[in-house]
Amino acid sequence: MAVVIEELEVQAQPQPANPPSSSSGDGKGGSEVDERALHAALSREAWRIERLAAD
Repeated sequence: MAVVIEELEVQAQPQPANPPSSSSGDGKGGSEVDERALHAALSREAWRIERLAAD
């Protein structure tokens, strides 16, 4: 049985940065969704899932 060993190139992707913490002082109610924070959280979760799948 022949064995083939291939060289793999591995590139580490940096984890997306956490959104800056902000207070509710911009006039918005606390129940509104901060779309930037939500997008950042989704990006971090997608990165985490991608890293788990790569391992």
